[in-house]
Formats: sequence, C-alpha cells, structure tokens
Amino acid sequence: MKRWRTWTGPLAGWPRWRKRVVSVVVLVCALAGGVALEIHRDGAYFFVSCNIDRLTPHGPGHSSYLYSADGVRFATLGAPVVHTAVPLDRIDPKLQQATVAVEDRRFYHEGGTDWIAVLRAAVADVTSGSLAQGGSTLTQQLVRNLYLGDQRTLGRKLQEGCLADQLARRWSKGRVLDAYLNTVFYGQQAYGVQAAAETYFSRPARRLTLPQAALLAGLPQAPTLYDPLRDPRDALARRSEVLKAMVANGNISQAAYRRALHAPLGLRPGPIAKQQPESFFVNYVYEQLVGRYGAATVRQGGLAVHTTLDWRWQQEAERAIRTTLDRPTDPASALVAIDPATGAVKAMASIVPGKPNYQFNLAVQGLRQAGSSFKLFVLTDAIERGIDPFTTTYLSAPFRGPSTNPYLIQTDTHTYTGKTPIDQATAQSDNTVFVRLTLDLGDASVAATAHRMGVVSPLAAVDTIGLGVNPVSPIEMASAYATVAARGVYRKPYAVSSVTFPDGRTDRSWRTHGGKQVIPAAVADEVTRVLQEVIAHGTGTAADPGRPAAGKTGTTESLADAWFDGYTPNIAAAVWVGYPQARVSMKNVHGIQVFGGTFPARIWRTFVTEALRGLPPTRFLQDVSTLHWRRWCGRFQYARSYADAGASARCTQTTTRTRSVKTTAPGTTTSGTTVRATTTGTPPPAPTTQQATTEQAPPPAPPPTTTAAATTETTTTAPTTTTPATTTTGG
Repeated sequence: MKRWRTWTGPLAGWPRWRKRVVSVVVLVCALAGGVALEIHRDGAYFFVSCNIDRLTPHGPGHSSYLYSADGVRFATLGAPVVHTAVPLDRIDPKLQQATVAVEDRRFYHEGGTDWIAVLRAAVADVTSGSLAQGGSTLTQQLVRNLYLGDQRTLGRKLQEGCLADQLARRWSKGRVLDAYLNTVFYGQQAYGVQAAAETYFSRPARRLTLPQAALLAGLPQAPTLYDPLRDPRDALARRSEVLKAMVANGNISQAAYRRALHAPLGLRPGPIAKQQPESFFVNYVYEQLVGRYGAATVRQGGLAVHTTLDWRWQQEAERAIRTTLDRPTDPASALVAIDPATGAVKAMASIVPGKPNYQFNLAVQGLRQAGSSFKLFVLTDAIERGIDPFTTTYLSAPFRGPSTNPYLIQTDTHTYTGKTPIDQATAQSDNTVFVRLTLDLGDASVAATAHRMGVVSPLAAVDTIGLGVNPVSPIEMASAYATVAARGVYRKPYAVSSVTFPDGRTDRSWRTHGGKQVIPAAVADEVTRVLQEVIAHGTGTAADPGRPAAGKTGTTESLADAWFDGYTPNIAAAVWVGYPQARVSMKNVHGIQVFGGTFPARIWRTFVTEALRGLPPTRFLQDVSTLHWRRWCGRFQYARSYADAGASARCTQTTTRTRSVKTTAPGTTTSGTTVRATTTGTPPPAPTTQQATTEQAPPPAPPPTTTAAATTETTTTAPTTTTPATTTTGG
C-alpha cells in the first residue's frame, strides 16, 4: 500500500556512486545543522527565524462559509467542526501507546527532533531519487499543527525542527502528547481524539478497545486515504500496520495482536456536533480544502468558499428523491448533476430514508455496480471503431462462456429477437448482444474508453465489463455521460469555484479550464442518437422529461442496484438507488421490483424537468461531418457460445457505408445518400471525422483465462474474476 506521497527527484537518473557521495554531503550538512541548532537555541537557525515566543498558536480559528453559485450561504465550516479537548488521563492508554508506536517510537528518548530519523529520511530521499514526507516527530507535527501549517519547504522544515526542540525543552513529554492528541486532524472535520472517538465510534476517548485505538492512531498520517467510512479496506490495512508497530514496541502481546487483527471495524458514526444542510457535501468540500491548503489553514478559518452548486437545482434534486422514495424503509438514492459545458457540479444529493443524519456521501464515496448503464462505453467504443449501430446486427440469444468459466448470459425476460441491430439492443438493454459485442471489441478496450470518458475507479477488464460488474460512483457516471453531452469533450468535475482568504486573496485556480476531446464529436453525436431511443421507446421511457434527452438504464444482478444516467444539452445527471450498507435485493419496494427504468428514471425525470423549468427545450447539435462505416465481422457476432466462435473474423466482401449528417434546422437532420464501395480482403479503416481518425482493427478475442467479474457484496469491494452462474438482469 502506498503510504507516502512522493515526487520524482532530480537525482533519479544519477549513478549509485554519485548518490552515495551526495548522501555523505547530506549527512555532514545535517550534523552541522544539529550543531548549529544546539548553538542557536533561541535565535536564527541557518538564517531561519526560530523563536517560539514570537508565535501564536492557531487555536480553533474562525468560521468559514460556503456559498452556492447563485450567492446563497448554505453552510458553515469552523463552528460545526468537532473539537473537544480532554486531559491525557481521560484518553485511553492504548491509544497513547498506539500513537507513539506508529508515529514516533523514539518519542520518549529524543528531543523535539529525532535527528536519526531525519538522517535516515534524508539518505532515503537521496538514494531513491525522490522527496518523501517522513522523519517528523510528534513534537514536530505538533509545532506544524499549532504554529506553521502544512507548507513544505526546506526553510519551513528547518524552522519546524528548531521550534520542536525549543518546545521539547519547555514542555514535558506528557504535555506534548496531550496537546498532539487534542489538536491533530482525524478526518470528517474531527480535531482531537475525543472528537474522533465520537465521530467514528460514538463513544468517549477514555473507553476505546484495542482495535478502535489502533484505527484512530493510524488516521492522522492520511485522514482521507484511511477514512474508514469511505475506504474500509485501506482503513483495515492501516490498522494492521499500527497493531504491528505496537507489537514491535512491546505494547501488546502476539495473542492480543491476533485478536485485534481479525476484529471488524465496528463503526458507529455519530452525528456531527451541529447538523447543517448538505453536510455530506460540506464534508466533500472540506476534504478538498484540507488536501489543497492543509488542515491548519482550514481550521484557522475565515475562508469564503464559493461552490458550483445551483441552490435551486440542489433543492430540486433532494425533493425528487424524497417525493419518490418517501417511506422510512425505502432504499437510499444519490444524484449528481454536472454542467457538460464546464464540468461544474450543479447538484449533489445523497439521501437515506429514515436516516437524516447519515454522513456517508453516496454520490462520491459510494462505489456500486453500474449495471447496463455501463453499456455506454461498449456502444461508444463500437461506433468509434466504425460499427454502424443502426445497420450492424448481433445475435440476441443466450450466450455461454468458455469452459473455464461457463457463465450463462440471458435477458431478464428470457425473450430474444435473433439478429438484432445494436441500436435496438441498446434500447431494450439486451445483455446477450452486448456480451458478444464486448468480446469482439476486447474488454480492455472498453475499460480504456470508460477511463477516457470520466471513470476513475479501477476496472477489471473482463468479458462482462459492459454489463456493469465493476463498482463505480454516481459522480463518475455523471461525468462520463456529461462527456457525451459535451460532444466528446471531457471536463474534470469540480465543486469549488474560488476561495477567498482572510487577507483578501482569492484563489480561482479550482475551475477546470477548457477540456479534452476524448472521443470525436461525430461519434458522440451518434451515441446520443442511439441513447435517445432508450427514452423514446426503450427501457427508459419513464425518464422522458418532455424535451430532447438521452440516457441509459442499469440494473444489477439480484436487483441490488438500479441506475438511470442521462443528459440533455444543458445537464448530465446520474441517479443510483439501492441500500447502502449491503447488497439487498429490491424485489418489493412500493409493491414493485426496482429496475433502472422505475424509481431511478422517475427521480431523473422529476429533477431534470424542475431544474430546467422556464428554459426553452434545446435540441442536440449534429456534426456536419461524415461518418464512414465499415462492414463489421466479429468472431462472436452470431456465436451461440464461446466455444462456437470462429477462429478469426473474416470478411470475403467488405462494404463501406457513408451516412452524411446535415443540420437543416436546430435538431432536425436528413440522411444523405448511401455510397457503396465493394472490395475484397480485410476490413477498411475505422470511421474518419473532422475531429479524429481511428484506424484500429478489432483486436483478437481475449483468451479464455480472463473471466468475468462477480457481484460485489459491499459498497466498496472490487469485483473478483468469476461470473455468477447466470446473469439475467439487463435494464
């Protein structure tokens, strides 16, 4: 696991002997620094100001305020921050031991600066050719929290060491540890161990179990990375490291270590001290602020944080969910809306019926299987390869996987349509067509397309990737569909537009400038034409907002997750519905089974209709360039099973079909004449557009050793590499 953030250093390409010479120089300089520090105890250290009496502790700071894009002040940072100082004798000794063991095991035997650790880190920096963050004692970290902030420069590091030694001479070890445990940031807006214990376990810091103490002790190093509410696996791994450090330090026995190692996280998230609207969004912004400016700067407060939220859209998003899922036992829902033209997050709702204080941000942190909404990327990849979705047919029939993994792909209705055009298969969300198409395109190619378009989660490249077996978040899916709405231009989502500091400075560097053309505009336009059919007469008719719109439904195996992801020219939005704590089948919600075309589509329609109320309908633009199609011959195109596929895809006669798309009026197109050119041999190059040319031939089918992913069992568990015996859910 990556424990340290690293940057490539200037010595990465140097020979080893030269690095050793520089290491010696570093050691000599560091020793000289130590001598200088002892000589200039209360003055300058290598010309760096070092006088702790002239510095004032940051303290809890002032309130910061969050504003929507339309000027509404909707939340406060600072006042709601959980911070309750407690004396050391009211902090569980196990937590004290765990903190010292993992952060500074020489704490009781050093001064303020552990020069052995500093020298070790310096040598490691030089020999590895990188600059690592390491070597700081608890006292140095306390100085950083109280006085200096998180700026990382050589001068600041020297000042930090000097001040730490001064503080160590004035304060006892107990007082240093007490101050550290009461000021360090543990994530989730919790400063100090008492706040952390209440935030994660709903109990005071004096009553912690060994597993709980180890978990909390591991958080300060990287509170966001190891956040147990967000990434349980990383949190468990970090807890294991802390327990190992306690064994090495002689704090616990091997038996106690083994018991704690296998203990569950046992989280019982407590309510934030003062609940406020959009608290999950506040936490999301808070973590971004800490990541950019450091915990000390954010805690000091006085910031005016201008977000991208449209306050009316935000209220409509929450209202759409609450009026659709209005019973306490209903599943949860998350909605993210993005402006395709900018990447700005305009609305972010995360609601669990019956749990108004639920803090987990399902819209960003919830990773769930996307179901058939992931077919977007198979469709895009196919069109980009030159496959005409309106004339190219694939077999709609049950499909059996390879002998090494004989999964069976079926439709949810167990009805099939034989040779079916891809656009019709998309509208009806036919799994059997899309698994065959994925095998012909190559699963790795589909994964690469998804990543280009906005998915950032790791993806297992497996046969059924197009059926949405990989866990992703709503914000990722909204971003990907926004890429199509923006006619192939990807813009990274952002939620903060600017931050104004107490001294009047304003940081406007948050906004994404420009974008990247990741798929040709003509390809994106063709994808939109196909996805409009889903709403017009396919599985997504319930999402029809009464204006031009395109989208895709998604439902996972056993009805545990349901999605509708779609867009208009003005807005892209993803809606997820499901139970957050486990994969619970939604077979009877309000008396019906939950598919993507039911509650998710209704929520999407309600939100989009109200958000765009008062705006005239906008038609999708059409590219005036020409798409050149190839005649497609796939190994699995008409295969009944994996074993039935041909050894290779061969075409004895190839026809290039050209469909001109001309704009005659806003949103109205006429098809040009079809030009046929008959040749023999291999297929011609993929389609060319005014934006890009794709010449990639279809890759060979993946070897049978690559198998499909299984249904995940938790919100954050990555898929394994085996498929359920039968996959039937489609839209």
